[in-house]
Amino acid sequence: MTISSKIVWLAGIFIEVVILVRSIQCRSFGKYSIFYSYVASVLGVSAFLYAASKPLYNSLYWPLDFVTMVLGCGVIIEISRHVFAQHTSLERFARWTAITVFGAMFVVFAIHAFLLPHWKPAANPADLERDLRLAQALALLTIVFLTGCYRIEIGRNLKGMILGFGVYVGTSIVALTLRLFLGSRFTPVWQIAQPISYFTALSIWAVALWSYAPVPVIPAPPPDTDYQGLAGRTRQGLGSIQEHLDRTSQP
Repeated sequence: MTISSKIVWLAGIFIEVVILVRSIQCRSFGKYSIFYSYVASVLGVSAFLYAASKPLYNSLYWPLDFVTMVLGCGVIIEISRHVFAQHTSLERFARWTAITVFGAMFVVFAIHAFLLPHWKPAANPADLERDLRLAQALALLTIVFLTGCYRIEIGRNLKGMILGFGVYVGTSIVALTLRLFLGSRFTPVWQIAQPISYFTALSIWAVALWSYAPVPVIPAPPPDTDYQGLAGRTRQGLGSIQEHLDRTSQP
């Protein structure tokens, strides 16, 4: 790990601590429990790997990174649950889309691991991370598409969570793809791009989640727009007009 990437890594650990402390101070940890658990797990993994020896770091980096990616999938499902809290059908569709995509990815991994004896995930773990990042990107794009299509208002917290994950996942997909094509030549760029993208995501989350901002509640339609009430008042008005006309038509 280069000196610059170490600095970014330590700065990221500091921001993770700030995010978790603010979640306790603002009592928002329970609102986004999976997200904050994800941040806490990344904090624990980062601190452990920073203190680990180089052989231990090289052997545990990818397995621990895979664990945090799985938790990241849970965060995306949590985001969809909050975004579509007032839209049951959309929430169900987004949730099952994410579960289906993530589940299919894990099933493929399991089939390869158990049925193909010569296939080893550790041989090229970047392939696994890229595929899982693609699944996360698809789930995020589904959420963004539905919110834009149905003009759903979401709070500052969720906007920041989506934007931060989008930056990190998008950068990871590009970097992992280039790394697979370019090989070791891309390693120096990878060692800088990966921590910087996550540091950027952490900075976005720290700002967006500094205080709890619930999802805007869709107000109930005003009385004048209630069809049944409007129809009843219209009948009453017509009846009054008819009664008035009857009286005026009498000699």
